[in-house]
Amino acid sequence: MIGRMKRAASMLLAAAIAAATGASPRESSPREALIRLERRWVEALERRDAAAVGAILADDFVDTTYRGERRTRGEALAGLTSPQRAPTTQELSDLQARVYGATGIVTGVNHVTGRNPDFSARLRFTDVFVRTGGVWKAVSAQETLVADAP
Repeated sequence: MIGRMKRAASMLLAAAIAAATGASPRESSPREALIRLERRWVEALERRDAAAVGAILADDFVDTTYRGERRTRGEALAGLTSPQRAPTTQELSDLQARVYGATGIVTGVNHVTGRNPDFSARLRFTDVFVRTGGVWKAVSAQETLVADAP
């Protein structure tokens, strides 16, 4: 009986770790985990889910926006829940992830469409993650506005 309880506890712990890191039991690579985490981040942004975004961002996270402004983790989370923030949909493309030990870099394009007021922008981004305690956390983000081809 105790052996079964230990195995069950080990399985629950493994499932909790997998959920926290964005990994699945069949995780084949850290790159796939980072791509999944990037998608979860964007989904949380669309929902304005500050708790979910906060779980992804490291305490010392810093973002350099497409306007060249620097935002801390606190400022990014506050902006997410601001009543002035327009509702958006976001579509990621051209995602690529690279891993260097405990550091991961995800690059791609985010096509953001907003309502009230209506707008559309394509942003090329680079997000940097660090794996500490078995969990990937975003430590830095940078966006660049992509001009439409003439």
